[in-house]
Parts: sequence; structure tokens; C-alpha cells
Amino acid sequence: MLVHAKSARRCIVALASITSAALLLTGCSRGTTTAGAEAEAAESFTEPVTITNCDRTATFDAPPQRIVSMNDHVTETLIQMGVGDRIVGMGYGEQPDPLPETAEQFRTIPSLAQEYPTSEQVLDLEPDLVVGGMRSAFDDKNGLGRDGLEAAGIATFLFSEYCGQGFPDIDLLENDFAQLGAILGVEESAAQLTERIVAGLDTISARLDAAGVQPIRTFFYDSGEAEPLSVGGVGIGNLISEYAGVENITAEGPKPYFATSWEVVGERRPEAIVVLDYGSTSAADKIAFLKNHPVMATTPAVRDDRFVVVPLDDFFESSRMVTSADTIARALHPEAFAE
Repeated sequence: MLVHAKSARRCIVALASITSAALLLTGCSRGTTTAGAEAEAAESFTEPVTITNCDRTATFDAPPQRIVSMNDHVTETLIQMGVGDRIVGMGYGEQPDPLPETAEQFRTIPSLAQEYPTSEQVLDLEPDLVVGGMRSAFDDKNGLGRDGLEAAGIATFLFSEYCGQGFPDIDLLENDFAQLGAILGVEESAAQLTERIVAGLDTISARLDAAGVQPIRTFFYDSGEAEPLSVGGVGIGNLISEYAGVENITAEGPKPYFATSWEVVGERRPEAIVVLDYGSTSAADKIAFLKNHPVMATTPAVRDDRFVVVPLDDFFESSRMVTSADTIARALHPEAFAE
């Protein structure tokens, strides 16, 4: 079985009213519309806003108006919050398949680079805020370290998934989005986006609980041939596995992604494999490699051809978390989604 995915404070979702998590995300654009008007009106605060992000405290006297977004999932999130018109440039701007609700505005934002822009490109835009979704967005070697940018008078914000503490639960996203909403002057639309994400994830869990499914032992395969890179127990991937009704067999890993061994994976006999799709090696090639690997070929997952392909883009701190959890849950627990 091969499935491809293209692409709150917490709500208690009544079983009788459960709907598809995909509809929660793609069918509701109220937050983006509301945020657009809110962003236009946000010229100043009634009082300064102070936040602590990744152990850095910063005070904003007014909402930033010139933003550089360093990652595509960050760009999508800012558009969803209604401040896409403030983004003056973006890294990873060649995303071919942005979320439908963000696509029109995404394509109007200047793309600075296929991956990360240079420090010169960023500084030339005279931003007042640079937002990164991964630690690599703020690389000292490229002149884009947070210390250097802040010394130049440019505020920074890093999604906390990469602050070094992992992603223990959805509270981390709730806090990040609340902080972004506060400093950008769009608290209401940021809260609406958070509610959509949390409600979407809770909807999936509710359906699985109602169906009484048992977690399926699953191996998350990122990459690697000599040794596999898999999902540890402290990142988005592990959190997605919990919402999707699967047991991450490498949850002992101390990082969001870490190298393990084929012997360990084989001994744990995964019943399913989630393949992360990205980079120069296609998902089909990764699956072919696993099928021909002498250890993996003996596992129930390979024997039963039980693979689920999920784009790596859906494994970051964003609304795409719902898409990945929904894809995995539907593929491995179809009985919970039968009409």
C-alpha cells in the first residue's frame, strides 16, 4: 500500500460533528481575511511588546513592516496570519506547491534564493524582522547569525522547534504563534490559525479513538544508506506520529532526526514505513532501496508493501502538521475514516 500526500486552545470535538481534517485547513480562510485588515490597521502598539524567543528577549515598539521570511513554511504561516503583504523577500522561494490558501500571495513575494539568501540580499532589503523556521536560517558563517542581525538593528524570530529543546507538545506552537501575533499586531488571526491546527489534530485523534485503533509500529525513514536517518522522540515527527495513531519505533532518539542502524530497525520489526519525500533521491528510489535491503526486506512493513509517502514540507511547525497526520492516519487506519 503506497499513499502520496501532495501537497485551538484545544477544541473538544464532538464525535457526531467530526469532519475531515483537510477541510479544516483548506476550507477555512477566515483567519487570513481577518488578518489582512488587522495587519493594515496595526501601525503601532498601545504599549511596547516584549517576548522571549529561544532564550532571547526582545522588545518591539511597533509591529514590524518589512519582513524577510527564511523558510517556505514560515512564509505560508505569515500569509495565513494576514501579514504576507509585509514580506519583502523570502528564502526557499521556489516552493512549487504552496498551500492553496496561500498560493496566490506566495507567488507575488520576491524569491531571494532557491534555498537561503545571502547576507547582502537580506541587508539590502532593510528588513525590520527576519523570521526563520530552522536553526540553519541564522547561520553565523553566512553573516546571518542572530547576534549580527540584531546588532544591525534587525529583529529576529526563530520557530522554537529548533531552539534546541525539541517539540514536546503542541503548546510550543501555540506559544510561538501567540508571540508572532503579538509582535506583528495580529493576535486574533494568529489565535484563529492556532485553533485550526489544534482542532485539526484533535479531530484526527478523536476519529482514531472512536474506532478503537491500536498504534501501528512505524519506522520513519528520512534518508541514508550506510545508516538510516530517522525521527527521534523530541521533534515534530514524533508528535505527528502520536496524533496519527502510530508508534515511532525510534522514539528513544535524543534529537528530532538522528542516525540509527539497520540492525536496530530490523530487530524492532516495523509494521509500516513513513518515507519522507525530498531532495535528489525520490521517494520511489528510497522505497526500492528498502525493498532490496537484506535487513529491511525481512520486516513486516516491506513484506506487506506498507509504505506511506509524506513530503518533508509537511513535517515542520505549521498547519501542514495536520496534513501529514491526516495522511498517515488515513493510510494506516482506513477503518477510522470509512464513511
